[in-house]
Amino acid sequence: MRASRFVSTVALSMCVATMVGGCGKGDDAGKPRSVPRSTRAQDDLLKKAQSALVQRCLTDRKVAVPPTPSGSVKSTAQARVGEGERQFPYGIDDPAWAARHGFGIAAQAGRTQRTEQAPQPDKKTLAQQQRLSDALFGTGRRELSTRTATGLVVKANSDGCLAEAQRVLYGDQAAWFRSDVAVNNLAAAAHRRVTQDPAYRAALARWARCIAPVHKAEDPADLRDAWRRSARDLEPGQAAKLQKRYAVAEARCVRRTDLAATGARLEKRNSAELRAEYADLIGRHRQLREHGLEYAVRHGI
Repeated sequence: MRASRFVSTVALSMCVATMVGGCGKGDDAGKPRSVPRSTRAQDDLLKKAQSALVQRCLTDRKVAVPPTPSGSVKSTAQARVGEGERQFPYGIDDPAWAARHGFGIAAQAGRTQRTEQAPQPDKKTLAQQQRLSDALFGTGRRELSTRTATGLVVKANSDGCLAEAQRVLYGDQAAWFRSDVAVNNLAAAAHRRVTQDPAYRAALARWARCIAPVHKAEDPADLRDAWRRSARDLEPGQAAKLQKRYAVAEARCVRRTDLAATGARLEKRNSAELRAEYADLIGRHRQLREHGLEYAVRHGI
């Protein structure tokens, strides 16, 4: 939750751009608004409102936001969006998709590439970065602390512009911090419980035996790592061909062993159990979101 003390100019400027970008009112400025109905539109409204409040705080503190390098955010977003992008949390279970897209990884990703080292910023730039980081995330001892369902301890300061924006928007920054961290980690907790379940471990052992004639691997992630190691010394075309071969084998074994189906069934059960365990925090999170949405609409942010 807190930026590293030695954060790069590009990383920090992109982080800030995400928080304070797009703060204008848009085409509907001046028109009466109501809380949007869709969850996605509500998320967008809350992000926009928080960004506007963060920018206002930084302006009040006379802290300048460095410009984002041209094309950096756009190129990153484009790199993450592909025509064949799909999520397979428990292994690819679609052989036809695997035959077309492999693992969904660019063939060049497996090759060792030489990159030029970025120039080190001077003392003045480092001081500016630190001032921006301190203003945005706060300083000193991190007063807020909570433990996620996966056991991870997350901490944050309560004196930065991000904290101030959340305090204004949601009415209670500490409550928002605890509930938001909890809610945003429930999916990861459910996935972790699945991977530790004996039924899933048994299906995974069957998958490992099935894939062994193609390549020995403990799980689908291990198979991807094996491809990356092999692809380092291959041309892109050869790397892509090998990736598809491995991916198709993975998918066929996932189908034969019911690995993905077992994972999905267990995840559904674990998700329901976690929602019951964290019902109070989920309810509080919903209340705080409603407060934030109403504030954003009322103040025309």
